[in-house]
Amino acid sequence: MQKNGGSKPVRLFMRPVLIWTYHRVLPGKIHGALTAAVFDEQLSFLRHAGYSFIDTAGLAEWFSGKLDRNAKYTMLTFDDGWADNLIWASPILKKHGAKAVIAINLSLINPLKREFMLEEFPEKYPLVNSKDALENAVYKRNYDSFLTWEELGRLQKYGIWDIQSHGASHFGVYKDLKKIEGFFPEKKHWTMEYALDGPPFSGAPKGRFASILSHPRTLLAPDLVDALKKCDTQVERMKICKKHQEPVRTVENDAEFIKRISEEFSFCRQILKDRLNVHSDCLFWPWGHYSAAGVKAALQCGYKMLFTMDKDAVTTETDETSIPRIAAPETLSRFRKQKKIFSSRALRSLRKIYVSIAKK
Repeated sequence: MQKNGGSKPVRLFMRPVLIWTYHRVLPGKIHGALTAAVFDEQLSFLRHAGYSFIDTAGLAEWFSGKLDRNAKYTMLTFDDGWADNLIWASPILKKHGAKAVIAINLSLINPLKREFMLEEFPEKYPLVNSKDALENAVYKRNYDSFLTWEELGRLQKYGIWDIQSHGASHFGVYKDLKKIEGFFPEKKHWTMEYALDGPPFSGAPKGRFASILSHPRTLLAPDLVDALKKCDTQVERMKICKKHQEPVRTVENDAEFIKRISEEFSFCRQILKDRLNVHSDCLFWPWGHYSAAGVKAALQCGYKMLFTMDKDAVTTETDETSIPRIAAPETLSRFRKQKKIFSSRALRSLRKIYVSIAKK
C-alpha cells in the first residue's frame, strides 16, 4: 500500500467480484441444467480457493467500500425460479455455507399447490429439459417445473437465499431478421407465439428476439407474413425476408413502452413484498437484455442494482446499473478456466480484444 497525500491508504491491488449465473441443478445430465455433483464440485473449488459467498446486500457493501476489496468474493445467482433449486441446490449451498440469489420471474411461478413436499419426494419432480418446461408453461399452463409460492416460502426459511426480481414476463419480440436461424416448424422457440401475436405458422422465421422489458412491442409486417405462408422452400423464405424493406415493425411508441415496463417493475416489487415480505431492490434482466430506456424506468421504480448477462467480472469501474455475470459452465474444468480468466485483469483484457476481433 501507499499513502495518498498522507491520508487514507490506497490499495494497489483490488480483486474483482465474480458473479456466476445458474438456472437449474438436477441429479443427472439434462440440457440447460448443471448436475448436482458438478455444482458441489464448483462450490468446493471456490471455497478452497478462498472465496466468500455474498448476496446483493454484500455486493452493495463491496461497491460502497465497506467490504475489503482485496478479499475474494463471489456471488451465485439463479434465474427464473426453478423448483429444483429447492430440491438439489439448497442442500449443497447449505453444505458449503454459501449464500445465493434467486431472481424470480412472476410469470413462471406455479399457481397450484403441490400435493407433496418436493424435498421429501424428489423422485416425483418431473425431469424435463428447460426448453420443454418453458414451452409447457407458456402453451399448456403447466408449471410443474417451477416453484409455488409455498415452496418459495420454504426456500426463504433456509436463510441462505436472497430473493430478487426477474420481471413478471419472460417473453421476447422480434428485434430484427438480420440473422435468421431457420423457419418454423424446423426451427422453433417458445416465445414465437407471443412474438407473432398468434400460433406459429409454417414458414415463420426464427430471427433475433429481444426481451419485452428491453424493447418495444413489434410484429412482422403483414405482407411479409402473407408471402411467407405462400412459400414452399426455405430458400424462397430467406430471399423474401432479406428483400423486405421493413420486415419488423414497432407497434408500441416510447411512452407506451415506458408505461408498460414501469407498471411491471412496480408490480414485481409489490408482489414480492406482499407475498414474501421481500423488499427487492435488484433487477436481473430477463435474457440479460436491457436498454437505456429500460434502465431509466427500472431506477425510477426503485431498483438500485441491475444485473445483465454481459460476460465480465465486477470491478470498481463497474456501473451498478449494468452489472455483468458469468454463465456457469457445466463442467468443473471449464469453470476453473473461466475463474482463472475473469479473476485476472490481464486475461480479461486479452479476452476482450479476442472477442472484439471475432465480431468483425
